Amino acid sequence: MSIPISKRIARYNTWLKREPTGRPLIGPLWEPDIPPLPEFLERVGNGNPISPEQLRPDLFLPHVERWHRCESQLVSDVITPFAPAFGIPWVEAIAGCPVVAHPGSLWAGPAIESYTDRRPIVFDRDSPWLRSLIDLTRALVTLANGRFPVALPQMRGPLDVLAAMRTPQQMSIDLIEAPDEVTRILGELTDLWVGIAQAVLEVIPPFHGGYCTRMKMWAPGCAITPQNDVSALISPKMYKRFALPFDQQIASRFPYHSFHMHSTEHHQIANLLTLQQLTAIQLTLEHTLGGPSLDITLAAARRVLREKPLLLVAFDTETADLCLQELPAAGLAVMIGFNDYEIPDEIARWFSDHCRP
Repeated sequence: MSIPISKRIARYNTWLKREPTGRPLIGPLWEPDIPPLPEFLERVGNGNPISPEQLRPDLFLPHVERWHRCESQLVSDVITPFAPAFGIPWVEAIAGCPVVAHPGSLWAGPAIESYTDRRPIVFDRDSPWLRSLIDLTRALVTLANGRFPVALPQMRGPLDVLAAMRTPQQMSIDLIEAPDEVTRILGELTDLWVGIAQAVLEVIPPFHGGYCTRMKMWAPGCAITPQNDVSALISPKMYKRFALPFDQQIASRFPYHSFHMHSTEHHQIANLLTLQQLTAIQLTLEHTLGGPSLDITLAAARRVLREKPLLLVAFDTETADLCLQELPAAGLAVMIGFNDYEIPDEIARWFSDHCRP
């Protein structure tokens, strides 16, 4: 039997304050709405560009309904929203990147050959890609009808978008050879990011007095998920110079935030902890996928928990159990991440066994 929403929200409020508690928040980071739908990729065709007109809500909403019904059977502390994501690189597309279908993914291609002759990037409410995002969000809100929250989609950060527009390799060179141009365009991309998030949040109603992020954080106000995955490639010194000021700008425009990080970015945690207003950090453990060892990332997790709430994501029940044993409960959420279109029985049983008063 699922845990009532009122009890989950009470646990979130305790978690946000990092108050003493018997156990951490426990639940899934289930994101079936993050990968592109195979049916959509087949319709577009491998190697073909996509346009915003192809993103009809009727292609996606039946899947969301099925996913919601599946999720509603879980015993979990967390509240699961659904988002108009579906593998679409929304920020990159709105910024001007071409989007092309590939097997299992939609990729944003390079869009800037030179800083000297580029057009300024500005927020435009009439952008066809933005209109498509808002239309899809509205349709999702109608489908939800208050039964589940709707969240912002995956929105890659300004540094990530610049890496898409220039390629990660060229962006890394730009940081050295064209620092002023990089700073200028990151400022434009930050304003664009904020504009997109605000425009989409305008059509998302609150859920039981608050909002959810795609990282499954409920908060009593508008909430976002910033990120800069490409920061794995650069030093903390470079990040502090080029990315952190824009993280600060984004955080200052919204009351609540769950900053998404991979364990390959753990060396940037000290930078992010200087953002006093940042609500929480979400850290994905990837020691079984070629990332840093669990010793390194659990040390990073402890550092976060001394100052911020933490959403810690494992990909298997054994790692999740170890996190429960090794880390303090106050301010901690232990989540198991998976993108399957169905919830694995083993993981559903693990939640049922662990989500007890």
